[in-house]
Amino acid sequence: MRRIKLIVAYDGTKYSGWQVQNNADTIEGRLNAALSSICGENIRVIGASRTDAGVHALGNIAVFDTESRIPAEKFAYALNARLPEDIVVQKSCEVPPDYHPRHCSTIKTYEYHILNRTFRLPQMRNNTFFCHYALDLETMNEAAQYLLGEHDFKSFCSVNTQAETTVRTIYSIEVTGRSLSRDVPDSEDEDGGREV
Repeated sequence: MRRIKLIVAYDGTKYSGWQVQNNADTIEGRLNAALSSICGENIRVIGASRTDAGVHALGNIAVFDTESRIPAEKFAYALNARLPEDIVVQKSCEVPPDYHPRHCSTIKTYEYHILNRTFRLPQMRNNTFFCHYALDLETMNEAAQYLLGEHDFKSFCSVNTQAETTVRTIYSIEVTGRSLSRDVPDSEDEDGGREV
């Protein structure tokens, strides 16, 4: 039995999150189906993080166990030929049998985008929150610093959470902005708005 690690990027717009659910299309469900087809075995991936409905990822880690003799690095190619275009395996490799993506020492990075301008941009509707009124980045950044450190996030979890602990440490947090004037020709805003 071998354990294979996957680095998975996806646009979660059309999915009901990562975790398999009855009567719902999920990232984990798509991976399980594609891998089971490739390996001829009943494959169930274990993910490092469970994202909610509509959430995207650049590099979520998952592992699965298989008897297949397919070279580990070839799983990315085989999966990408079977997965929809909004789910792409960036890399696949073999890891030790005791490697577990939730129990290894890792740091996760989260990004939240806010489009701050008079009107929406349709190209940003699936990965950006829209806000038409002026934002005070200095005050937002000051307030965000209260989230630093170790906190119990149990109140944010579902009743049936499988997390072993709901205590997490936030090591750094930063609220920044960038002008969209170069990205938005003939914008109605002098500076084209900004992304926070």
